[in-house]
Amino acid sequence: MTDFCIGTETRPLKAAIIGSGPSGFYAAEGLLKRQGLSVEVDMFEYLPTPYGLVRAGVAPDHQSIKSITNIYDRIANLNNFNFWGNVEFGRDITIEELEQRYDLVIFAIGAQSDRSICIPGETLQGCHSATAFVGWYNGHPDYRDYSVDLSCKRAVIIGMGNVATDIARILSLSPAEMEQTDLADYAVEALLSSQIEEIEIVARRGPLQAAFTPVGVRKFPDLDQAIPCVDPAELQLEAISRRLLEQTQDKGILRNMEFLNKIVDNRPGTKEKTIRFLFRRSPVEIVGHNDRVQGIKLVKNELFEDQQGNLKLSLSDAVEIHPTGLVFNSIGYQVKPTPGVQLDQQRGVIANRDGRLIDLDTAQVLRGRYVVGWAKRGANGVIGTNKQDSLASLDCVFEDVAKQRIGLMKPPSLVATEQWLTEKGIRFVRFEEWKQIDKAELSHGDSKGKPREKITTVQQMIELLNTTD
Repeated sequence: MTDFCIGTETRPLKAAIIGSGPSGFYAAEGLLKRQGLSVEVDMFEYLPTPYGLVRAGVAPDHQSIKSITNIYDRIANLNNFNFWGNVEFGRDITIEELEQRYDLVIFAIGAQSDRSICIPGETLQGCHSATAFVGWYNGHPDYRDYSVDLSCKRAVIIGMGNVATDIARILSLSPAEMEQTDLADYAVEALLSSQIEEIEIVARRGPLQAAFTPVGVRKFPDLDQAIPCVDPAELQLEAISRRLLEQTQDKGILRNMEFLNKIVDNRPGTKEKTIRFLFRRSPVEIVGHNDRVQGIKLVKNELFEDQQGNLKLSLSDAVEIHPTGLVFNSIGYQVKPTPGVQLDQQRGVIANRDGRLIDLDTAQVLRGRYVVGWAKRGANGVIGTNKQDSLASLDCVFEDVAKQRIGLMKPPSLVATEQWLTEKGIRFVRFEEWKQIDKAELSHGDSKGKPREKITTVQQMIELLNTTD
């Protein structure tokens, strides 16, 4: 017996998951392992390769973190799970089609575009989004041919989260350190000829508010040819910050301060490259000449306590111009426009209430549509955060199933997903085919003494599969 009107062996709950990153896999696992509920899951991914940012976002020198894909492999082997790669939502399949075939649709599409700094000069050559640069060095097919000029002496990174520290570290790697990564081959070639000598990581607020985690900077003290530095004046705290530091029990803040205090005595220039941490500065203009970045104008900020006891920021009259040929925007991410989905522009997420999609005009819940991960809550947390986030959204799913709020009004299409996609002329990629790509990349990497050598175009992936069929 089951408490659900659908979800039996004769009438399983049919779920479509859009996106194959961590939040998508955790949602699939939660559905398939639900006691007393029979579920069939189809996961759609626009690339032939799964894992989302674990493959395309986690830094190439953080190989231990990428081992979490072993968990997703086990989820993919659960009964009634099907992966359909190289199938793009909005192009190959639409929300209207999915609603004819599935009881529910879960969006696990992540936050795929950068928040704009909104200052003059952002369109100059040499100003890059974190998404594009990270995608470029990670071998993401969308950024395989992205142009990056590393011939300048200084790079400036706006933002101080883990992505910012990843960019700084990748720009600093020695040839020997690169060999321990799965950096794309073309990125290795470009980085080997880089002329960068100094990297500045710039934060709007003070050191207590730095958004990086200990994992993001743990390798900094041991880099072969780069030394991390911070001027002692940068770590001087305002009265409210001193009080916050005395009262905090946040281990992340304490460890970050421990790291910064350890590097305060480091001397710039003692290695080939210097990484500087700068606080209380906001960019106000990217300065250019002949359509290229020549520098960035930063205004110094003052932190103060308002009448409610909150930490606030105000711009001072002190302005600095830092010569540079490279500026990276790493201030955060938002969901890019997606067909058939309304966005909460202020939060940069899919419009939702606790994981249920809503219509912004009426504030009504949209039947059978859900969201998980960064697309639900914003770009924050670590990989493991997505598990609890997905399970929280599934609580809404199970409640809605139990109360008969979802479920197709008529029996779902009897046409199998494989036939449906084939009739559309889509060259989809199954999970076992992804494993063929995976095997080829590992083998190619092994021949070069690297963990992996990624195939960086969809065409090459499909050609590989077609020759091994």
